[in-house]
Amino acid sequence: MEGEHVRRGEAAEASALDRSGAGPARHPGNAVSALLDVAVGGALGALARWLITAAMPGAQGGFPWGTLLVNLLGCLVMGFLAAYLIKGRSPRFARPLLVTGYLGGFTTFSHLIDGTYSLGHDGAWGDGLGYAAVSVVGGWIAILVGLWAGGRTPHRNPGGAP
Repeated sequence: MEGEHVRRGEAAEASALDRSGAGPARHPGNAVSALLDVAVGGALGALARWLITAAMPGAQGGFPWGTLLVNLLGCLVMGFLAAYLIKGRSPRFARPLLVTGYLGGFTTFSHLIDGTYSLGHDGAWGDGLGYAAVSVVGGWIAILVGLWAGGRTPHRNPGGAP
């Protein structure tokens, strides 16, 4: 059952990446517009991450609340977009811009590792382990909630037809 869902998702992604309308789907790296979508999305996502983490408590040291928030939000949105974009015909730029670009720049595994290390290095091993556990378990929960919400959100096809 789960394997079939993944195969349907991969087929939907391949179909969305096929810009010619006929023939096999092309890899998004072959399309200059897809590269620009990823670059713009990545820049916007990284900027949003920086603004959020700079504004959160612990930005100058202490518990990395901003990184935790950003990664959990990113997982929630990733789950939502995965379910929503697979359900219907979405604009071709949606996946490269929003998923690969924006969420790739917005979420950050490297800061998760750095925050865990910093907390442990400062003697707060319990906080470091708790932060890592909440990040991973909370991320999975956020993805599942996003998948659930995205699967239940009505999809409007281009042209206004439901």
